[in-house]
Amino acid sequence: MIRFICKAVALCALLMSPIVAQAARVSPMIVELEPGGRSSVARIELTNDSERNIPFEVKMMLGEISEDGELSFTPADENFLVFPAQSIVEASSQQVFRIQYVGEPELAQSEVYYMSIQQVPVAIEGQDTQVQVVINYNVLVNVVPDGTKPEALVESIEATVQGEVPGIRLRLSNTGTRYFLAGLADWNITATAEDGSEFRLNYVKDEMTKSIGVGVVGPGRARNFFIPTEMPLVQDSIKVEVSP
Repeated sequence: MIRFICKAVALCALLMSPIVAQAARVSPMIVELEPGGRSSVARIELTNDSERNIPFEVKMMLGEISEDGELSFTPADENFLVFPAQSIVEASSQQVFRIQYVGEPELAQSEVYYMSIQQVPVAIEGQDTQVQVVINYNVLVNVVPDGTKPEALVESIEATVQGEVPGIRLRLSNTGTRYFLAGLADWNITATAEDGSEFRLNYVKDEMTKSIGVGVVGPGRARNFFIPTEMPLVQDSIKVEVSP
């Protein structure tokens, strides 16, 4: 009997059964498309580094990210052409997937989609009891019309402790018409620490990803983030600037 586990392997399975190791890499993991024209097309390459042929299928999803970062999907295959939609990627080889946006051409703001490249579980000859790790790869696909731009607004800030880590919790909204990645934005945080010293923290480029990940904030959406600091801060002294 072969058991399939999506995205992660349970500890008990690791202790009880051998694992079928299958590895693949996808690049790029973030792409931008325009609603029409030549820039409505993107190419995503999947590299199969394993010693087995692996079947994959592609599904396009409209993504919705909650304020606490939980991701939910709505099928959106009708808005894209995908080639190939299914493929068996041979061992130690590459497969290029081509996607093209064919949805609404007149968008007032950017839209967040995900290209879900899903490994298809298959029975393996000669293996009676085995755990097969099945992995899905979600490529962030942003459809961005001309003339849109992001606007980051820090709506609230709270000095707090998460676990035993001092930091700040803030609500960051996007009042603009284009998505932005909070983890790749520039951050400037100033405050007075509880011991009376001056506190200053600057993040540039992708430095914030270590704390909050990529941090997608769609237009008209908001996210809650916890930013660790080296010391407790005085609530009323905290100032945060975010520049997408």
